Amino acid sequence: MLGAEQKNMEQESKVPEVGETVVCKVKQVLNYGAFVELVEYNNSKGFVHVSQVASRWVKNIRNFVKEGQVRAAKVLFINEAKKQIDLSFTKVSSHAQRARIEEWKQLKRCKKLVEVLAKSEEKNIDQAWEEVAKPLLENNDTLFDAFQEIALLGEEATQGVKKEWVKPLLELVQKNIPVPEKTLKGTLTIKSEKPDGVDVIKEILFKAEAKDIEIFYKGGGKYSIKAKAPDYKSAEKVLGRAVEKISKELKKAGGEAKFERSETK
Repeated sequence: MLGAEQKNMEQESKVPEVGETVVCKVKQVLNYGAFVELVEYNNSKGFVHVSQVASRWVKNIRNFVKEGQVRAAKVLFINEAKKQIDLSFTKVSSHAQRARIEEWKQLKRCKKLVEVLAKSEEKNIDQAWEEVAKPLLENNDTLFDAFQEIALLGEEATQGVKKEWVKPLLELVQKNIPVPEKTLKGTLTIKSEKPDGVDVIKEILFKAEAKDIEIFYKGGGKYSIKAKAPDYKSAEKVLGRAVEKISKELKKAGGEAKFERSETK
């Protein structure tokens, strides 16, 4: 199924597909179900029957859904003649719900940035979408992914974008999109039998800290060490170099360090 960006802004005049997960806003809650608006489809009306509100028995529907909520729902049935769209909350897991709503929020933000870009260059939004967004989506799953790549790699991530858009696009992305960051961490257990061991350890760890390495004391001779980088592979290298450097310096000073990686979540 196509992502929200690939369907682009034209979808606002269409209807979703059966089986599609859509984002909707709850407008009215009744005892037998909830009426919603599909925010990605020009606020088309949809209905969630009480049997599709929760996976367990619903005594009071308002304990499970409230007016004004933004939810993700699965499309069960569409009757275009009657303009009827039946939806289900129960067929969308909590994880998928969060992911779909976050995707929608990111798309809204990216559309707004494309609008800002068009306005800054005194062009219309359709032209900006055609000459900037579409080329970026040919090489990325979502527009947000594309913008993060630009934030990280600069001009080389603007492949396909017309030359006159590149400079203002770079400036806009650098101001509004954070560079993606991955984190790896672990625990250093440090020992030193030297009389001045505590001071030596502090000095070695102080020298090891950098903008991409954080170290703090956990107690009992244990220190938490955290590495940050744009991707996990780079974070792994940063963490490995830091641990190796600390271990060598401690060994020279008559101490030792044992490192244990934390699980990546």
